[in-house]
Parts: sequence; structure tokens; C-alpha cells
Amino acid sequence: MKQLVKAIVPAALLSLSFASFAETSDGKNVSVSAGWAHIMPQGTKEGVQTNSRTPLMASGFNSQAGIELDDADTAEFKFDYLVNDNVSLGLILGVPPKINVDGEGKLLGGALNLDQFDKIGTVKVYSPVIAAKYHFSAVTNKFRPYVGAGMMYAHFSDFKLDGTVANDVAQKGIDIRNVTIKDSIAPVAFVGADYNITPNWFTTASVSYTHLNTEASLDVYSNRAQTTVATAKTKIEINPIVTYVGFGYRF
Repeated sequence: MKQLVKAIVPAALLSLSFASFAETSDGKNVSVSAGWAHIMPQGTKEGVQTNSRTPLMASGFNSQAGIELDDADTAEFKFDYLVNDNVSLGLILGVPPKINVDGEGKLLGGALNLDQFDKIGTVKVYSPVIAAKYHFSAVTNKFRPYVGAGMMYAHFSDFKLDGTVANDVAQKGIDIRNVTIKDSIAPVAFVGADYNITPNWFTTASVSYTHLNTEASLDVYSNRAQTTVATAKTKIEINPIVTYVGFGYRF
């Protein structure tokens, strides 16, 4: 959360400093839009480091194992302050999607085979973005292409282990606990365009890319020994491409 505050406060101060110079062709400085976003992670497995406290489970780095995130869809909302016809500052928020987490490879000396599961769990992702855009035409033009850049704060929560995985490890006398995925801040770049239907209403579409990586960890708990017998850590390369289409209103 401190990272999010550090990212948003400078942008808020910057927008306030521009406020006294704000001027658009038609005097409308605020726009809001709502639409649908399709999230397509582009990352690949990065290997898993396992540290075991028992000789029955192998320690070491397995480059053939890893975790990936599936595609997802969610509702998205954009709020923009138009400094002038060409420059705007904005905030992008989405309904946190529940994303499937896939696993690949064998861990713990083969005791956990991720390849046999359709997914290993689900996680919710909160990913607000602060952004600046440059529009290539006047605010009153019908077609208004733009480019933009910003920063995303990604917060992962509510991880739930898939029931099939939980049953499989339970039969082996172990339990997967304390699964955590670290928060991350990442740069975002995007291109898009607005099309003015009326002086107030417009349609909008964009494609963005985020250079987003994070780390995940988990504990392997022995039900028989009543203790943690191994830990595993992995880097998750996400790097999502996001497409967005929506309707907006300027005032």
C-alpha cells in the first residue's frame, strides 16, 4: 500500500499544478469511461527453487517447473483530467478479476506433479494505473488517436488452492500452506483512440502492455510430522497485453 501511495501522490500533485493552466477547445476538462478489458499474460515459467528439510523431498532449482497466469476479462473504468486538447492525466481502475493460476513441472522429488492439474488455484488481482496521455488532434475532432504511459500497482490477494490439488497432496500426507504472491509496481505503455459520437459522448478503445513481474512462495506442511518440511519460491513473469473497449462522457 505504501508503494501505491508513493506512486499516486506525485501524479495528484502534478495534476493540481496543471489545473491553473487547463484549457480545452470546448471548456470540458473531465472525461469518464466504462468498458470491458481482456487481459492476456505473455509470461513463461521461470523455474522453482525448493528448500527441503527432509531427504524424502529434493531441494534445488528446477528450471522445468513454474507458474503462469491464464487470460481473464473484467470491467474497467477510466477517469481523465484534460489539461488541454492534447494532454490528459488519468486513473484506470478495474473490477478485480479472479485469474486461474497454472502450474508446470514436478516438485519435491516428484511428490507434486503440477502437469496433471488443469489449474493449481485462483487469485484476485487489483491493478490500478495512473497514466498520462498525448492526443494527436483537437478535443472537438471526431477521431482522436493517442499514446500514453503510466505506472501500475498490482496487488494479489485471496489465493485459493484448487480442490483437486488439495485432495491430491492430502493423499500424500502433505498440505500446501501460506501461498503468497508479492505486490509489484510496473510501467505501462499504451496506444488507443477516442471517437466522438456527440460533443459529450464518445467511444474508446486501447491496447496496453505492462512489464509486470512478481514472486510467489509457499510452504509444504507434513500432516504426519506436524511441521513445515519444505518451502518453494518462484518468479512469475506476467507481462500482460490488455485490450479495452468502452463508452465515455466528457463534461
